[in-house]
Amino acid sequence: MQRQAVLLVDAFADEPTGGRPVAVDPGGELSETQHHRVASELGTSGVVSVDGDTISYTDCDGSQAVVSGVTAGLAGLYNRGALDPGMYELAAGESEAIEVNLDKHGTVTVHLPTAAPEPPAVDVDWIADAIGVDVATLEDVGTDLPAARVDSFGGTLLVAVNFLEHVSGASPDRGTVAHLLDAADCRRLVAFTFDTLVAETEVHARVFDPEARDCERPASGVGVAACTAHLAEHAVFDGEREEIGVESGAFIDRPSTVRATVEAEPSVGGTALTTLDGELAVPEDDDDDIIEV
Repeated sequence: MQRQAVLLVDAFADEPTGGRPVAVDPGGELSETQHHRVASELGTSGVVSVDGDTISYTDCDGSQAVVSGVTAGLAGLYNRGALDPGMYELAAGESEAIEVNLDKHGTVTVHLPTAAPEPPAVDVDWIADAIGVDVATLEDVGTDLPAARVDSFGGTLLVAVNFLEHVSGASPDRGTVAHLLDAADCRRLVAFTFDTLVAETEVHARVFDPEARDCERPASGVGVAACTAHLAEHAVFDGEREEIGVESGAFIDRPSTVRATVEAEPSVGGTALTTLDGELAVPEDDDDDIIEV
């Protein structure tokens, strides 16, 4: 078995073991199969590695958590002293490479192409039933800010909720959320409010995903990008906010903050904290041995 350095990095974390965990392959020597085994062992959505100026992200659970992966990878390697500030490129399959900036403070900014928001093929009654809130809490704010769907990165279903107490009390039903997202052709549902826990953020969001533990992700960079594109289309901040902070994860004890510009094609990102910097003994592709720390 290969002995390889592996990092476990929490993207967007506000505190240790907060945010969204991502595995990082510092040497970039593991195969895609090995990346899947590492992600399974460490409980992450994917594994990221950097080769020169190019970032590669292996999506291991289909959640397309590319912004979380890039943020964790660059910030984690920078904090390790293995990467310099500068411009990088995320290899994005058949689409154009995505530009990523790492600054001298370890903050990562991803410049995302985002599809225009459109009306979803599901109604708010179904959304309310799926996340376990009274439909009136959605119809209230929905008069001026209706539910929307953004196609990018597997699709994001967006719904505004009037107050934080209703967002915090949401209790998603996994099966209903899965059925709803299938009908909406989306990977995730972002329920958000302008009520926040701290003064430094403008939006509180919960990211529901039936494939996640407890049906919820601590954070989603692509979900936040979809949200701010939606806010920009409806001129929610009337041009008074070029960038906002979006808090999430607090109600599953993994608090996080994602920063994003309020525009049609947002720049989104933040910082990350390294939870584990160690070595794993990783089996070869055709070896069924277990991973050892």
